Amino acid sequence: MAAMLHLPSSPRTHDPRRRWLGTRSYWVFQMAGWGSILAMMTVPFAFAAQPVSPQSFAANGVYVLVCIIATHLLRVVLLFLLGRPRAWPVFLLALAPWVLALATLSTLFILIAFEAIASTDPVVIQAGGFRFGVFDYVDNLTFVFPLFSIWSGFYLAVRHYRQQQEDKLNRVRAEAAAREAELRALKAQINPHFLFNSLNSLRALMPLDQERPRAAVTRLADLLRASLTSNQDPLIPLGQELETVENYLALEHLRHEHRLRWRIEADAEARARLVPPFLLQSLVENAVKHGIDRLESGGEIVVSGRIEATGALRLRVTSPGTLDTSAASSAAPAGDAVAGGSTGVGLANARARLALLFGPEARLGLQAEGLTRVVAEVFIPAAPKDGRTL
Repeated sequence: MAAMLHLPSSPRTHDPRRRWLGTRSYWVFQMAGWGSILAMMTVPFAFAAQPVSPQSFAANGVYVLVCIIATHLLRVVLLFLLGRPRAWPVFLLALAPWVLALATLSTLFILIAFEAIASTDPVVIQAGGFRFGVFDYVDNLTFVFPLFSIWSGFYLAVRHYRQQQEDKLNRVRAEAAAREAELRALKAQINPHFLFNSLNSLRALMPLDQERPRAAVTRLADLLRASLTSNQDPLIPLGQELETVENYLALEHLRHEHRLRWRIEADAEARARLVPPFLLQSLVENAVKHGIDRLESGGEIVVSGRIEATGALRLRVTSPGTLDTSAASSAAPAGDAVAGGSTGVGLANARARLALLFGPEARLGLQAEGLTRVVAEVFIPAAPKDGRTL
């Protein structure tokens, strides 16, 4: 199986300005590289036996300028081709015609410019003028095409190196976040275990006919058990996360009674996918706190998970309520409103976890659905950043 080339290039990693205009570091490399070539073309003139006309210097400048413009367009083509992963042979077959076309047009512009410049050079005029022919065209093309090919290889090598460094940095950040979470869990391990055992003892002391208090303690103990076990892994099956959500909603139902209704919709394939622990539970808790609690009549919370055609997992938590755009925090992306009186800190933390585990393609958004419903939606790509299959 051919090796895959995967250097992400999408509107999320390259906005239109960056895609068409480039970055500062890109132009530093461009100017340094083509400036060196211009210097190599010009320096020999200083050692020429006869004085060199200004037109010769201008011709070299035009040559390099055309190559800078052409390779900048070639960069745009490369970003377009890198929009999705491709096998190396397929990528090279798609790239080669573009390199040849830009080299062909660049050679034509260069020779036309040479002819125009030569028409003002007294030395060339005295020698009979200059008119380029087929041989001159082919001779220049055999130099420009390999030059553009080398430029493409160098650009891909730099992109590959920077992508590796970024992946390493993200892995270090994810490991640091995991270590910090593990440290917090270890510090708090004694008290939760003590509380868990105390809840079981309390439940055993309750009379058997006290069903509601016993159910409340049981649900609370189940939630505590989930919090103790989920800290061991950065990712857990969605089915396990939905069990935690079910226990939480059942516990809240003892308090809200008929005011709280819920549905959970997820097939077996979706339940097998891996998600960060307590991701959905925190969204459901937010829905209860800023939706059900604020409405006298309560409402229904719908939790759904489905696999899309691309293999991505889409999770939705739909609840009654409204969005308060005036309360949107600086931690949330521009245009992202906040539910009720939420500060948005929980959403920001959830987004950070998703980005560390799944990369920039993972998203979490909050939006209104009509006038009386709020939807929290999570999009998780088909594979996490470390390459494991989900």
